[in-house]
Amino acid sequence: MKSLFEQGKPQYGRFERAPQCIDIKNFSYTTPFKKNITGLKKQLHYKQFQFMSFNNSQYMIGLAIVDLGWVGHGFFYCYDLQTQKVFELSYLRPFAKDTHVCSHRVGTSYFKKGKFLVQIDKQLNGRQVLVQQGSQVLFKAWVDQETVEPLALCTPTGVSGWTYTHKQTTLPVTGNVLINKQSVDLKAQQFMAAIDDTCGMLRPETAWHWLSLSGVDTAGQRLGLNLATGVNETFSTENSLWQNGKITELPAVLFERTAKDQWRIFSASGDIDLKV
Repeated sequence: MKSLFEQGKPQYGRFERAPQCIDIKNFSYTTPFKKNITGLKKQLHYKQFQFMSFNNSQYMIGLAIVDLGWVGHGFFYCYDLQTQKVFELSYLRPFAKDTHVCSHRVGTSYFKKGKFLVQIDKQLNGRQVLVQQGSQVLFKAWVDQETVEPLALCTPTGVSGWTYTHKQTTLPVTGNVLINKQSVDLKAQQFMAAIDDTCGMLRPETAWHWLSLSGVDTAGQRLGLNLATGVNETFSTENSLWQNGKITELPAVLFERTAKDQWRIFSASGDIDLKV
């Protein structure tokens, strides 16, 4: 699919691959009473971000580049599951200065604030990721997207908005991360990556729950899971299961808090019933 839009309207549903281009200049944005919204107001209503996670049995690493129109946000964190300690860098830029989220299939996204840099280079078969603080490289990795089918989905949001998301889990990754001043090899330590590219005319006020999983079962199969509620629930759902890179659509679910640190995630049919 070359573009997400046809004759000014988004194409809704699941796609076999991400569109080559998402350019809101090609989207006809209107009020509920069909008056056109253009210019700066339209641009400020458009939200977009790229989030990536890297996990193994001990560490959870996340980074993102976020453009909310009024503000840009870049962050990087590394959470140690054993010690429960977290290293985090998080910065904001007013009016998304020095913040760029690439909406094409190939291109560069970045966030800069002083000596802090997050950069994601999107290529046809993967992504080169860099996090840097001054001359110190905190994280550098190559993520291979070739072996995992994508979730590429667009759904209606509100009266005239829309939400597009592109997600993949259990992605092979090579590179290094700096933890406690020591370089850790991502491939040797069996890290897996997941991506979440989301954009659209999103709801101004929203709350959602999201579960993302990338791992290997006892039989050696790569298993990825994406479950969400509160977003992408009209017309279709983003809920998906990956088995060795093959994607299967899952039904809608409900997140129910059963205790302080416990949740039940289940579908109306009972096919999904998880306790986490």
